Amino acid sequence: MSDVRSKLLAYIPIANYIAEMNGPRAECLIHDISDYNHSIIYITPGNITGRKVGGPLTDYAIQLLNNKTYEQTDYIVNYIGRSSHENLILRSSTFFIKDNGKLIGLLCSNVDITDQIRATEIIRESLLVNPDNLNQNRALETFSLSSDELINKVFAKVVGNKGDREITTEEKRRIISELEALDVFMVKGTVSTVAQLLNVSEKTVYRYIKKFKNERGNQP
Repeated sequence: MSDVRSKLLAYIPIANYIAEMNGPRAECLIHDISDYNHSIIYITPGNITGRKVGGPLTDYAIQLLNNKTYEQTDYIVNYIGRSSHENLILRSSTFFIKDNGKLIGLLCSNVDITDQIRATEIIRESLLVNPDNLNQNRALETFSLSSDELINKVFAKVVGNKGDREITTEEKRRIISELEALDVFMVKGTVSTVAQLLNVSEKTVYRYIKKFKNERGNQP
């Protein structure tokens, strides 16, 4: 056995580790690039692509070698591969095995993601809406709590179970700031309600609202 071949076969435990780590629908191969037509020198048990020891490099692997991709990086990960014999969709990765800087082989992994891709397609079809429109700014209709419910929710969040203690000035500021950000004060009568709950004047609430609006408007 040549010295190069023994160095490549030393990667067998790593190949087995990668395959087992990715589950039963995964395989890992070791290639000796000295012979493109018979490059496969090891493939993990239960391989999914039907390839065998003595098999050739793929067209993509040859492309990587011809482009000398290995000179710019040590590996290429998570590209899409195909297996024609079962029409599988694969998540593939290639590690360039080098000896003193010289490329001698490839460690390649393939994970069958066909079922996941098909499940994703089924989910998208069943949504009956374009997921790209889920951005809030594109929504045609927004379902919100009532102003009273929002006020109670913000009070509970900021103050919690305050008991008999007074609400602090900082808590009042936070409550008005959060309610202003939620556009609660656009509802008629809300300023009066909040002023009574905080035990401040409506004028004070309006002053804070103006301040927080200006601060938001000046944000980059």
